[in-house]
Amino acid sequence: MNMVQNKKSHGKFCHGISAAVLKWIAVLSMLTDHFAVAVYQYLPGRSAGVYHALRGIGRIAFPIYCFLLAEGFFHTKSVWRYLRNLLLFALLSEIPFNMAVFGHIFYLKGQNVYFTLALGLCAMLLLKRFEGFSAPRLLAQAAVAAVFLLLGQQLEVDYHWKGIAYIILFYYLKNFQLKQGVSALIGAAAFAVYEKEAVFAFLPIYFYNGERGRQPKYLFYAIYPLHLAVFGILRLWLM
Repeated sequence: MNMVQNKKSHGKFCHGISAAVLKWIAVLSMLTDHFAVAVYQYLPGRSAGVYHALRGIGRIAFPIYCFLLAEGFFHTKSVWRYLRNLLLFALLSEIPFNMAVFGHIFYLKGQNVYFTLALGLCAMLLLKRFEGFSAPRLLAQAAVAAVFLLLGQQLEVDYHWKGIAYIILFYYLKNFQLKQGVSALIGAAAFAVYEKEAVFAFLPIYFYNGERGRQPKYLFYAIYPLHLAVFGILRLWLM
């Protein structure tokens, strides 16, 4: 995903964690989660305790992706290219997602997380368009948020309306230019309401240093459909 261009923007955290490192943390968490869902629970001798532990590790990924999406929105050179990439990989990921998560090649009652991120990016585009504190602009922002929350629920994207809500939350935390620690604390509190394990994502987020880091151009996009395809094939075979 297109990420941050700003340099050493968080002062004392300039030697902390880059966006690239945050992405790798999210990727490893996501792989763990999807392995549990698609493969581990169908293995002979599986343990419920191990399964839930793997799923708990997986809760770290989504908050980091939401955070980085908001960072990318404010710092990418082209939001439209960013949106194009999200939609392209959403389409490429849908069948692998269906196979890995639902055990079917075609399944209409759940869409992969790239659709969630794409909707969130569109929401941020419109929220930025109506930025301001006058009554009409605040009403417009509320309407935008409501529409995209509804879309997230009706389209049954991954994390449904909650996923869009968290992306919007990170948009405002970034837009208000709060200190890194304050943003991490607010984000952790918000996610704790939904998934308590997700609060651990905010430790690396707290130490984010504003640097992009070294990133292969499309590797982080491609990991998602590729690993889902592998896990999906394994799930269908095990079933």
